[in-house]
Amino acid sequence: MLNRDEAIRLLRYTAGLAGATVTESEVAGTLVICIPGSPAPASEAKQDKAEPAASPGRFRVLHVEDVDRASDLIYYYLRNRYDVDTAQTAESAFERAMSQQYDFILMDLNLGKGMNGFELTELLRKTERYAKTPIVAISGYTTRKDVDRSITAGCNAFLSKPFLKDDLLRLLHQLESKFELIPGMNLAAAQDGTASDGTAKAIEPVSAPLFRDGLTPPSKSSQ
Repeated sequence: MLNRDEAIRLLRYTAGLAGATVTESEVAGTLVICIPGSPAPASEAKQDKAEPAASPGRFRVLHVEDVDRASDLIYYYLRNRYDVDTAQTAESAFERAMSQQYDFILMDLNLGKGMNGFELTELLRKTERYAKTPIVAISGYTTRKDVDRSITAGCNAFLSKPFLKDDLLRLLHQLESKFELIPGMNLAAAQDGTASDGTAKAIEPVSAPLFRDGLTPPSKSSQ
């Protein structure tokens, strides 16, 4: 059974998948949530932006996701600050990652047929280009086993579905600071594995608030 906050969070997430904006108000002490009908499909609007060239001063994100509505949602969450490319399979994601340089990778763990997100993360970590690039696991799987497995594969953080726009933006901001990222300037740092002061960068998970349902980040002893 969902509690009140979890139910509201789920409604917001579902409305976001449909491209709708949720309006909340209090009427006689009762919370009223309004979701406009017949929103324009997010996928149609997204088609107008067919992989534009990366803009100066913006971070580049590769989102690996096989569900169109989920990828549309992430696109709209990030479009004001990030240039987002989407790949629906692990194989196409790897090909795209090897032909371009991304500052972040958002990794859905369940990609249907073929290679899954865990395996793709391990493969990317074996390359010089993405040995240190921040990778965020995104999944509806929220058991401690799934979290630990994603961190072991090489992910830097785990974001469980459903999540809000602010959750994702806050996490990326944490990673920008942790890895001292500069838009368009991270290939050299990724290849030599060093920070701007010359010290080594360790791949470590970012701590909660982005772990939910009582989950806590893996301790150093469990990694």
